[in-house]
Amino acid sequence: MNSSSTPIPSTWIDGRIVPSDHPAVSALDHGLLLGDGVFDALAVRDRRPLMIDRHLRRLRRGLDRLGIDGAPADVEILDAIAELLTVSGLTDARIRITVTPGAGPTSRRRGPRPTTLVTIDRLAPAPATTTLTIVPWARNDRSPLAGIKSTSWAENAFALRHASSLGFDNALFLDTSGRLSECATANVFLVHGDSILTPSLDAGCLAGTVREALVEQGVAIERDLWVDDLDRAQAAFITTSTTGIVPVVRIDDREFPDDAPAIERARAALLDE
Repeated sequence: MNSSSTPIPSTWIDGRIVPSDHPAVSALDHGLLLGDGVFDALAVRDRRPLMIDRHLRRLRRGLDRLGIDGAPADVEILDAIAELLTVSGLTDARIRITVTPGAGPTSRRRGPRPTTLVTIDRLAPAPATTTLTIVPWARNDRSPLAGIKSTSWAENAFALRHASSLGFDNALFLDTSGRLSECATANVFLVHGDSILTPSLDAGCLAGTVREALVEQGVAIERDLWVDDLDRAQAAFITTSTTGIVPVVRIDDREFPDDAPAIERARAALLDE
């Protein structure tokens, strides 16, 4: 078993395990040069990948949107995850699957085969609470990349650095019409009375796996939400696949409790996922 000070040594790339610091991606890879690709991240607990079917379906939707063909089949990705768990000795882990079109001669012309990376790291503890700030840049709900987990991630990283510079944990985006969309790294939910509300996918947000489960179970309702809805909310929380449900205690100058019954109701709904 790896100690907390020992780096994870291995990455799965295109069917083989290599050291994580091994130069394994072409300098002409479109993921590196253009940010052209998709990724997915998931939690593993007790060697069990959580919500794996939802993650693989979302990965395929992103590949279809970008027209990336030839990625490994689901069973091969599952085998890669199992192999990395064995090599690393981890039982709880964070897995990231990244697929790019591979090396190509120009930005308009892709190469003959994609690049697929599966990486593993320790699963960090989920924060007890979080804080958000609305950033001044819009989530482009009309972008061809809207709603997919694209490797073009510089916009999110920039927004996160901005939020951090102001003393907040995460950045909250509005879409181009001013509707609430999503956080840089999470879906957002508001509690209005007995209802748990989350922005519609039309606002350009990612269909997160936890979000998907809560909506499918009827625990959360999709709706257009606006900044004024923050003032009417009794509580708020965010969701990611690796941290689950995290209460929001502050959005700019608005404060919220971290123990709302609706948050516990949402957590209970995920126990069977």
